[in-house]
Amino acid sequence: MKQKKRVLVIRCGLLGDTVDATSVIEPLIENFGNNVEINWVSRPGICDLFKHDNRIKKVFVLKHTNLSFLFNLDKLRIIFDSFFKPYDLILNLEIGKKFNDIVSISKSKRKIGMPYHFIMDDIFKEHRVEHQLRILNKYTNKYDQKKSVPSIIGVNEMSVQNKFPVDKDFIILCPTNSHFKKDNYRGYRAWPLENWKELINKILNETDLNILLTGDKNEQEYFKFFYPLNERVFDLSGKTTIPELITIMKLSNCVIATDSGSVHIAGASAKKVISIHGPTNHYQSSPYKTQENNIKVASLNLPCSPCYDTPEIKSCPKNVCMYDLSAEQVFNLFASP
Repeated sequence: MKQKKRVLVIRCGLLGDTVDATSVIEPLIENFGNNVEINWVSRPGICDLFKHDNRIKKVFVLKHTNLSFLFNLDKLRIIFDSFFKPYDLILNLEIGKKFNDIVSISKSKRKIGMPYHFIMDDIFKEHRVEHQLRILNKYTNKYDQKKSVPSIIGVNEMSVQNKFPVDKDFIILCPTNSHFKKDNYRGYRAWPLENWKELINKILNETDLNILLTGDKNEQEYFKFFYPLNERVFDLSGKTTIPELITIMKLSNCVIATDSGSVHIAGASAKKVISIHGPTNHYQSSPYKTQENNIKVASLNLPCSPCYDTPEIKSCPKNVCMYDLSAEQVFNLFASP
């Protein structure tokens, strides 16, 4: 039997970062063949993204990324594993220095990315997926471009049909993000709850769709703002796993979300996605457009936007770009082809 090729992918970011990085999986399989064993370095919780993905053989969970391998058992496990079974390729998709020790010490025939190749991302001209593929291109650019897109695997449809209200046409709203309900600039990605409530009312009044609200268990208290719920509105916050959310989004008519991990899951699974942006750069961080999805960006495109990671965001007393983006504008994007 032909010996398997082994590849280690290092992308240990947040959920959206990891979803975008899955764009390298199919090119790797195309390059090495179906016999390839792909391992992945991920964060706790985020690793659930690969729970039903048979293309990924093993996920190394890294709890502390800043600690040197000398004081980090998780990093040592990755390095020791490579000594027993050397890799054919280590692909480091991170541009920081946190994982340089893993790459430099681990055994592999080829090593691409930091600390050997610094490939800076251009946040105003390219999508994050395109940056990840530019790192891969240091190893090979001979792959089907149409397949080099975010690719994620959910649970089987029957399991969600038996567990969640997906038997009728529905739209998914994700009224939160990782910095939800912060009063300072760190709440930059949040669309006001009042706007979400107005959007819910418009959907109820102008369509026959059910509405599924999704979020994690830490955000359940904020969803109480929408209570009492209309009989066509269902609160799934804290009730879905990542693989379940993938499949539910796949079955939906549309997903509306702010710049968050949820919107990237939607981009890789749902038919239609409305991505709400204000201070963040939607050229880089909106869901990646493919032949399989319909991505629409909801943004006022103010002259001061995007301001994320600039001094201006800290001096902005109110995220006008989010507060003044009306529910009607977002609904009209949903209603249009």
